[in-house]
Amino acid sequence: MIHSNLQRRLAAGQIVVTGEMAPPKGGDPARLLQLAQAMQASVDAINLTDNQRGVARMSSLGAAALLRQAGIEPIMQMTCQHRNRIALQADALSASALGVRNLLCMTGDHPRIGDHPQAKNVLDLNSFQLIRMMRKLRDEARFDTGGQLKDPPQFFVGGVANPNVERAARLEKKVQSGAEFIQTQLIFDVARFRTWMADVRAAGLHQQAHILAGVMVLRRPHSALYLRDHLPGTLMTDSIVDRMQAAEDSEREGITIASELVSELLSVEGVAGVHIMSVDWTRAIPQIVERAGLLPRPDLPE
Repeated sequence: MIHSNLQRRLAAGQIVVTGEMAPPKGGDPARLLQLAQAMQASVDAINLTDNQRGVARMSSLGAAALLRQAGIEPIMQMTCQHRNRIALQADALSASALGVRNLLCMTGDHPRIGDHPQAKNVLDLNSFQLIRMMRKLRDEARFDTGGQLKDPPQFFVGGVANPNVERAARLEKKVQSGAEFIQTQLIFDVARFRTWMADVRAAGLHQQAHILAGVMVLRRPHSALYLRDHLPGTLMTDSIVDRMQAAEDSEREGITIASELVSELLSVEGVAGVHIMSVDWTRAIPQIVERAGLLPRPDLPE
């Protein structure tokens, strides 16, 4: 089996750092490559979102192929909301053929919240079924229907988890479905995350899948307020809201908070790395990684 660089790092026990970016709303790859190259030395792989928030963009498959050609390790998000199982399998096979080795399987966002609310929702599969289907393609060389593949695809299969609102039992189901690495949703309440990780360790799940804790960098005080008041599932803390509101330079404070969160989350037993997210502010990610003392990134293991 061909292993991705991400898989090799995790298997070797390296602390992994991944970053996230959205493909462009257009067909020009220049901006995509510019942003990715600015992050390249600070992260071990870059997530490419798949029509996040139901907004039409360049596909994660196309963007991942462009990064791969540029020598940058991509993680291709695959979501169920907009494609049926035929299209999902076709994209997975195409990704493997193009050398994209990391797939992150997600349910995705309903079209009604995006820029094409009239679009029909598909949701032929959920994230658990998608993970199982990807493992079947790879491990059994069979389509979802049981039909034989001539050449099985090669990829590292991941899933997502939300420690803020989910129990470890849901993660266990995802691991049992075949997820080999997990990226969590954004975490601000570290105490809640520690409790969740204690349950994860009690079930031995951290030994079956690599856990990457999610960190979002805040740029403005209103972002913290919005997360606290309108997205309670993020468990935004009052202390972080207060810090952002009191800061003379909110961008600098946001980077400071994110770097502190990275260090705190990496101190939790069973955490294999961090996944850093932003809202159209990817240039902050290298600063966070540096402030957290995670540069330079280690060489790939032999």
